[in-house]
Amino acid sequence: MFIMKLVGCILIFCSTSGIGFLYAKEFEHRQEDLNSLKTMALQLRGEIRYAMTALPEALEHIAKRHDGRLQPFLSEISKKLSERSGESMLQIWSACEEKLSVTSLTKQDKLFLHQLGESLGYLDKEMQLATIDLFLTQVEQTLKELETIGKEKKRLYKSLGILTGIFLVIIIL
Repeated sequence: MFIMKLVGCILIFCSTSGIGFLYAKEFEHRQEDLNSLKTMALQLRGEIRYAMTALPEALEHIAKRHDGRLQPFLSEISKKLSERSGESMLQIWSACEEKLSVTSLTKQDKLFLHQLGESLGYLDKEMQLATIDLFLTQVEQTLKELETIGKEKKRLYKSLGILTGIFLVIIIL
């Protein structure tokens, strides 16, 4: 009986600690995904401003150079735009947003990205660049906020996982 209780306590402690570490890792993944968004937006801005590339080609070039979790999203948009099915850029962008489910982006991050997609494709070059700059500002601000609270939050998640495990073990014993 005591052995079963001990094994149960070990399992509970390990699982709650693991959950804490999982949340901390998810926080890190969100930072990585936001950095990928920033890189993608910078590349898009460069393609539009300096290379004067059309949007479907620009997104195709970026998708080929991108190897993060945003790559399926970018590839799908590029593919659908190249098909020239008659759908608007917003419809294509919205349909491809389901590919973002593999990322750790929050609803707010996805909203920023959706707002970027709303204004791409039908505005003139300068307005598209201004929209990309606004998007970059939002992403950079979010990244700064995450950097200031990042270490504390990750440590908090890990500590809460461990302490919850200890608490439950004490209650069981």
